[in-house]
Parts: sequence; C-alpha cells; structure tokens
Amino acid sequence: MALPKEPRQKMINIMYLVLTALLALNVSSEILNAFKTVRRSLENTNNTVNLSTETILKSLDAKRSDAATKERAEKWFPIAQNAQKISGDLFKYIEDLKNKIITRAGGTPGDPTKSFKEDNLDIVTKLMVKEGEGNKLKAMLEKYSSDMKGIDPEIDSTFKNVSFVDVSNPPGLDKKTKPWDIAYFQMVPTVAGLTILSKFQNDIKNAENKVVAECHKKVGEVKVVFDAYAPIVGQSTSYAMPGEEIVINAGVGAYSKAAQPSISIGGSSVPIGEEGYGIYKTTANGIGSHTIPVRISYFNQITGKQEVLEKNVEYTVGSPSGASVALDEMNVLYIGWDNKVRVAASGAGDEKVNVSISGGGGSISKTGSGRYIARVTTPTESCNINVTVDGKSVGSFPFRVRRIPDPVATIGGVMSGENMTVGQIRAQGGVGAFIKDFPLDIKYSVTSFTLSADNEEGTIDEAACQGNTWSGQARGILNKLVSGRTVTVDNIRAVGPDGQSRKIPSLVYYIH
Repeated sequence: MALPKEPRQKMINIMYLVLTALLALNVSSEILNAFKTVRRSLENTNNTVNLSTETILKSLDAKRSDAATKERAEKWFPIAQNAQKISGDLFKYIEDLKNKIITRAGGTPGDPTKSFKEDNLDIVTKLMVKEGEGNKLKAMLEKYSSDMKGIDPEIDSTFKNVSFVDVSNPPGLDKKTKPWDIAYFQMVPTVAGLTILSKFQNDIKNAENKVVAECHKKVGEVKVVFDAYAPIVGQSTSYAMPGEEIVINAGVGAYSKAAQPSISIGGSSVPIGEEGYGIYKTTANGIGSHTIPVRISYFNQITGKQEVLEKNVEYTVGSPSGASVALDEMNVLYIGWDNKVRVAASGAGDEKVNVSISGGGGSISKTGSGRYIARVTTPTESCNINVTVDGKSVGSFPFRVRRIPDPVATIGGVMSGENMTVGQIRAQGGVGAFIKDFPLDIKYSVTSFTLSADNEEGTIDEAACQGNTWSGQARGILNKLVSGRTVTVDNIRAVGPDGQSRKIPSLVYYIH
C-alpha cells in the first residue's frame, strides 16, 4: 500500500480530464488552470513538509549532546541523514526533468514571471516517452522504496507493507492498461507533465518526513530547537520617588520549562515564576541615577554550551520637587498599542501638569488623574515624554519605540508539524494566532487563510477562508477528512492592534 497520506491512484482523475480534452486535440484554459492550481498546492506542501523534516532533524541532532539520549541518537541520526540524501537525490533528478521541460517550452527555470508553452502536447511526450526518461523515472521510483527500507532493518520492518511512491499504471478511458510512461506522459500538455512530476516529488517529501520522524521516534520526543535568544528585561519604572517600589522582570526569549535559565538581579538569585521570568522588587532610595545589574545564564541548544547574558537596569530617583514618568506595562512604547503612562509631579496639583510626546510619531492623551495613553507609529530609539508644570519644564523622559512582534498561527493550540486526529481538527472552529512568550496581552485576529488537504480521489481540495473561521467549503473538506491525510493551512494573514496585516508562517498537520 502507499503511505497513508498519499492514496493510491493519485492524479488518475486529473489524467481522465486530460485524455478527455485531448480527444479533440484541444486543451481548454480551464483544464490548464486546474493543473496550475494543483501544481502550486503540491509545491507549497513540499516546502511546508520540508520545514517539518528539518525541524525533526535539528532536534535529533541535538539529542546527540544529551547524555540520556546520546547512544540512541548517534545510531539514528546518520540513518535519518541517509534517508534525507536518498530522497534529496531523487527529488533533484525530478526537478531537473521539470527544468528541461520548462526550458524546451520557452520558459526560464526558477522564474515564474517568464511564460512558456503550457498547452504544448509534444514536449513532455518527446522527453519522457521518446527519449526514455519516463521509464527511467519509474525504475528510480521503484528503487527509491527499496533503498529507503534498506537503510535499516527496523525501518524495513516498520514500513514493510508500505510503498513509498505509487507507481501503478492508471487505466485508460477504455479500461485497458497502457505502458507506464505512455499512461502518464503520452500527449499531455506541458503544465500537466510538470504537475505529475510535482506529485512524485510530493510523495518523496512525505516519505522522507515519515522515515526521519520514525528515526526520531526511536530516540525520543521531538525537541524544537530555538535558533535565537534574547534577554527580556523590563522594569516598572525608570523614574521613582524615594520610598517607591521598583519591580524588575527578567528572563530569556525562547524560554522552556525543561531548561530554565538561572537569573541574578542586583547580586541576588531570583526564582523563575510561572510566567517564565524572574521578579525582583526593591525600594527607591537616594536621589539621583542608579544601576541594578541583571545576569541571566542559560543553555544554548544551538551551541550546546552554557551562555550568559548581562544587562544593566537604570533608573533615577527624583527629588520631591521633580517629576516622574512610568509605563504601567513595559519600558518600551509599542506601535498600535495603548501604552499606559503614569505621570507625577511632586509639589504640583494634577491640573498644573502638562504632558507631551516627541519622536516616534507619537501622541498622548489624558485618561485620569496622573494617567495617560501614549500611541506611537514609528520605530525609534529616541522618543521623549515631556512634562511641564505651570509652563516650566520639569523633565524629559526617553523611551524606545518598537513594532509589536509577529504572532504564530495554530489550530486549537496544536502547533504546526504535530499530529491531530480527525475528530480533533473537526472540533475546531478555525485558525487562531498569538504571540509566544510576550508579557503584554496583545490580541491578533486572523483575517484570511487557505485550507488544503489531499482527498481519496487523489487530488488536492483547497478552500479560501475569510476571517478566522472555516468557510462552508473548508468545513466540507474537513468533513471528508480521514486518517492518513495531510492538512495544510497557508496564506495566513493576521491583524493586531496596530492595524497592520501580516503574513505569518504556514501550518501543516498529519491526520491520524
């Protein structure tokens, strides 16, 4: 049998369309467009599955540095690499065939803007049938299955009854079986030949992913490796009056409960809270500028070493005749967000205080006694909130302006690359988006996306959705979904409080 998510006889219905159209030697534009849509979906799926495979390989490689999994990982990582090489060689061979077809049709490989003869009926036939590339491809596809199983006896046992690529002959309209190369490539338009080859590439990518995942399964749970780290240090205020409490939050980006960082603030060890960062509290004393050192030690999964991040938190203690400006949430102003600001001027009534903002395309409005909302539009290192009392300046307080981070998409809280049951995905209402490891409660709304899944006829169903919920067509696709399929969500766009529409990474799920 074929891989569960790749049913047998895939593309047969498409070939029926081609053969029917060719009875009159006239390929309609509708059929050509259908082929282009299927080809585009297949190639998008290939890219998404490839990202999943790379993530699994990075996790498997990292387990070679873990004493608990080192022995097993040292065995299975090279096997997974071998599966990747075998798959990559065949994938490239097929890609070279596609490039030959595009070149002969007057196009330029890698340049989608260059048009070519999509409806030509001779180019694919000449290359794949007359020049023998079709039968050569079939032999390589058959050898691919045996080579993949031959990389290790346990892999062979697991996939014993699985044919990684279906190379059976599709019957013709007369129900008779023709030679494989003729059945697939005889008198088909250029774009159809490219689509069929993309289908075989999709089979290879899915097979590669299954084998690599099986290798990882022999070692342990997939560990997502973060490739960037950054200190997260925030303070309740940068300007305090004597006796006022100062709160410092410190942590590290890409935080994991399985590998907690060690945090020291002001020379004292600080425990990690449920929020993923340490909280340090002190009382402002001594008029003037002060510095509190923050030291964060963490294990870098990329380098395999313990690393240290150091940062100084600076604040000023004002005199009773001065002014103070503090952000209620973070010591950064975020574009599109209602940044809450507190302003106090000792010795002066609130009615005598005037607050303005300069830089960052900002504006500030009063919401209550000593409380303001600052809104900014342009990233900058120099945005100042200015305070005057009775027309006299009592202070100018600098802040940085940043864009709100991009969100990640999810279906029902399940991250991309993971497995979902049929019932689990049907129970969801659509696609959500949120910002990982961010202290502000910023909401993102998904505004549009495209859902696609392979079906039992061997084609790919695709539905465009507006908003964050399934469209009627998408719900129909999910209702037909069975175990062994692959669901992809791409073209995802989301809008945050800044009103900017952002395209965020695609999702892929394996249904079991």
